[in-house]
Amino acid sequence: MANSQALFVSANRLKRDTAIGGSVDDDLIRPYVYMAQQRWILPVLGTDLYNKLCSDIDTGSVSGVYATLLDDYVIPATVQYAFSQLIPYLRVRFVNNAVVVMNSEQSAAATYDDLKPLIDQANDMGSFHRQRLIDYLCDNSSDYPEYTSNTGSDLCPTTNNYTQGLNVDIVNPDLKYQAFLTAIGKCNIC
Repeated sequence: MANSQALFVSANRLKRDTAIGGSVDDDLIRPYVYMAQQRWILPVLGTDLYNKLCSDIDTGSVSGVYATLLDDYVIPATVQYAFSQLIPYLRVRFVNNAVVVMNSEQSAAATYDDLKPLIDQANDMGSFHRQRLIDYLCDNSSDYPEYTSNTGSDLCPTTNNYTQGLNVDIVNPDLKYQAFLTAIGKCNIC
């Protein structure tokens, strides 16, 4: 994987497209944009296409179908995921030898319970845009040769997006259970 630290989304774009205020320090935002790219976007693009976009951003040469991919699909998903990653850290700061909660005299500090719905909503929107990105890449994979050129230890693109964290796949079903399912016409593993 390339050592590029290219960001798909600028701090200004994140401030413009989310509820983050203009006074939030850009240096606080950047790591969470990069984290969102690595965690949520890289697995969908795969190593080669991800590196191609980073290289084009670094050289200022994003154009054609790559500009469409970036502007219409990658950036909207990255914005939402970066926002959800950043929310908890807007309130908490790690300074010198302490972890402090930021607040002002004129406002009450938000609790994690206050922030959780915002994080969930941003993740839901990110998942929506990520699914659009996956669908677009699957429908237009011939336009992006890097999408299918991953080899060796490269990360191959995934088309999985929504998960529930529960695997209900029956690998070795009990024969009585299989006979019961077959009898009621619900067996799809036979």
